[in-house]
Amino acid sequence: MMKKIVYKLFLVVIFILRKIPKFLRRAFFRFIATCGYLFAKKTNRIIKTNLDFIFGNTLSDLEIKEIQKYSYFNMILWVQSLIENLDVTDEELRKTVQIENLHIIENLKKEGKPLIFISAHYGNIEMLSCYINRFVIPLHQVARESNFAEIDNFIIKARESSGSKIIFKSGALKKLVKAMMKNEVISLLIDQNINSKDGEEVIFLGKNAYQTASSSILARKFDAYIVPLAIFNQDDYKYKIKIYEPIIPIKTSNEDEDLKNISQLEANAISAIIKEDKKQWFWPHKRFKSHYREIYEKSSNN
Repeated sequence: MMKKIVYKLFLVVIFILRKIPKFLRRAFFRFIATCGYLFAKKTNRIIKTNLDFIFGNTLSDLEIKEIQKYSYFNMILWVQSLIENLDVTDEELRKTVQIENLHIIENLKKEGKPLIFISAHYGNIEMLSCYINRFVIPLHQVARESNFAEIDNFIIKARESSGSKIIFKSGALKKLVKAMMKNEVISLLIDQNINSKDGEEVIFLGKNAYQTASSSILARKFDAYIVPLAIFNQDDYKYKIKIYEPIIPIKTSNEDEDLKNISQLEANAISAIIKEDKKQWFWPHKRFKSHYREIYEKSSNN
């Protein structure tokens, strides 16, 4: 009963946010982001821990604070864009988003190459998904299921309205295989922590980490080209999508070595994207806890 009430309130809030002027809606979300920075002390510590760890304590306190603030802005931006994209027209979307190196995807499509897109929780991923699905190619995308089925369904419908097909993480690999067998394109975010049973060990941002092996397994199985891509937030709610040179499929007699090599090439690509503008990555995540759990335990005691 309580969930039904919460869901109805959720729909009311969404309805109001869609109807109010854009400048008020965006001011509201900026206020929420500011509150996050001011009150989420634990998350701020995680961000600082990650930044100190990766950059060897070389960032100033001012730069760390700016990245902390930006992290909340970017997280809230995902929610804001999910709502705004329900009503955005093709013309508005084309004016808002620029895309660089589209010829890479177009050429691979002309050659009939199986494709896997990889990216990270970087920049405005909701705008990235919306634009690619509407104007480039429909995607199969993996999402994490929450404990609130009604809200999950709302989010899925919102994302699928742009042309994507959402697959829940549990049992996703089989569905991704079916999509690849139909020569459809899949898209995966591969930058989050994962356990050793489900991933490959890589060097990511100069540190040991585990990375999901799904894209590597599928690339090897289907001789698929892996295309890294990212979206960069720019000024005044404008965005630029960048498409990078593809990772060519690797298939030898040594499957384990192939998967390790493909996974490391993916990690290199994502690491390079993050270094282009570090503030746009999702620093609040405990990305390195599989190998360096102590850094988060230490920060929680401070």
